[in-house]
Amino acid sequence: MRVAAVVVNYHTGPLLGDCLRRLLRCAELAELVLVDNGSVPGEIDTLLAELDDRRILRLDLPNNPGFAVGCNRGARACSSPWLLIVNPDCLVEPDTLERLGRVASGHERLGVLGALLVDGQGRPDPASLRRDPLPGRAIASALGLDRFDAIDGVPLPIPFGQIEPMQGDAVSGALMLVRREAWNAARGFDEGYFMHAEDLDLCRRVRELGWQVWCAPAVHVVHVKGVSSRSHPLRVELYKHRGLLRYFDKFDAPRCAWPLRALVRIGAWARLLLVLGRGALRLRG
Repeated sequence: MRVAAVVVNYHTGPLLGDCLRRLLRCAELAELVLVDNGSVPGEIDTLLAELDDRRILRLDLPNNPGFAVGCNRGARACSSPWLLIVNPDCLVEPDTLERLGRVASGHERLGVLGALLVDGQGRPDPASLRRDPLPGRAIASALGLDRFDAIDGVPLPIPFGQIEPMQGDAVSGALMLVRREAWNAARGFDEGYFMHAEDLDLCRRVRELGWQVWCAPAVHVVHVKGVSSRSHPLRVELYKHRGLLRYFDKFDAPRCAWPLRALVRIGAWARLLLVLGRGALRLRG
């Protein structure tokens, strides 16, 4: 397996170096495209000089056009048959790509493959495997009703100790292995998303083209969430709000009656105002 990794950096800091060093230890890595959407002056130069690896290609995108744009530019700059979209706060192991490759080779129509993302304490990220956020599921998850077995929410629970691959609707864009053929057929990420929900969108379009989305829960990858967004948490929530509404308008709103469309929008705005209000109180404190 020949893999090209695309890493989009936005003020990640020292963790970026750890991410890149770990990727370079993977024998399957043929190319590494570092897309810099914003860094401390000189920081990237020093890091790349230290790494000194011919597989690294640097792309500088001024004015931070967003995660989706950065990934698409990075994907166009490489040619390997497999594409690894990976956040700079994800820490792979030397055998991560090899283990993902074994899973991918066992499923002919696999288009996107994710791993089980965990935090520093080993707790799973619910975004590792998800269902499409249809309105009913999104409302159930927002209200916490999906904790009941009879009600489906957006997260697709992975049983504790699960080692066999699981098929689902979407995996997290923090780390996803994408077959180049599927990526090209879907034309990559929708650049109308700045950040958040572009992974849900891509997985849905890939499936509509006849490919499958899988997760390899036996492959654990540490995800140190929120490194780039800590300095602008309220702005990130606004992007998340816009992204989810864009997804709804694009895929599900045309099939919903107007009362449900109105309910979704009211719920989305209520959630955003609640989050922004809490954030403002924390800043004052």
